[in-house]
Amino acid sequence: MWVGTPVILAGFSLGSFYALIALGFSLILGIARAFNLAHGEMILLSGYLAFVLWHYFQVPFVWILLICSLALVWVTIPLHYLLRRLPEPRGLNTLIVTLGLALLLQNLFLAWFSADYRLMTPDWPILTLPAVNFSLPLHQGVLILLALLATGAVHLLLQRTFLGKALRATIQDRDAAQMAGINVQRLALVAFGLGGLLIGLAGPLFAQNMYLYPAAGAEATMIAIVVTIFAGLGRIRTILLGGWLLGLTQSATVFALGSRWRELVSAVLLLLLLYFRPHGISWKKES
Repeated sequence: MWVGTPVILAGFSLGSFYALIALGFSLILGIARAFNLAHGEMILLSGYLAFVLWHYFQVPFVWILLICSLALVWVTIPLHYLLRRLPEPRGLNTLIVTLGLALLLQNLFLAWFSADYRLMTPDWPILTLPAVNFSLPLHQGVLILLALLATGAVHLLLQRTFLGKALRATIQDRDAAQMAGINVQRLALVAFGLGGLLIGLAGPLFAQNMYLYPAAGAEATMIAIVVTIFAGLGRIRTILLGGWLLGLTQSATVFALGSRWRELVSAVLLLLLLYFRPHGISWKKES
């Protein structure tokens, strides 16, 4: 097998993971205009729930995904109602409230789970094709498949349904959509509900690919912000491309230069993209 194949597979797997982390964040930001600084901590909440279900109750992984996705809807919906009651300037107050929520969740994780590092380690098999000397760890394949399914489902919702047309109109011009008779507050509620499902889906995957510890949410939030910038605000169909771009860049950097260069090269890539493609990697300026 070509020496670069594991690097490429790792890059696509990592990028798919990043896309799943960013998908809920981008959807909520694009539709509800809510910059959720507690996004990473909410993923951790789903991840810790997944760890408890797996470690203490031996729940199958498929059921863990379903339970965590539904559970996080019950976190994001109350957050929507809290944020919509904030006074002006709402954008600044949203940042303050979600930062406070992030700190609250961090301290709750510290109290409940201590500062120990935790990791879900399901016994995933390795798929092999001896004829072509090819092998793929099943967990990497699951990451790529789930990222494709989740991104495809959201894209189809936005492109093929009446609700999706209203959501896209809200992403493109919130004020014009409201003047056209679209209930943007109700759509914001829908965005938080869908975002909760996606955040809940990302949590168990986070728990088996990165260590769970109380402060890990900050990294997840930063990943979501960077991938959203790569894709462009509200452009769901390029979230996966943005995640793959970041994942492949980091994987190639670690392979060629070592892990200490990963963040630096990613930061340089982000700055170059902001300079040359400020609207993201999408070929269109509209979502």
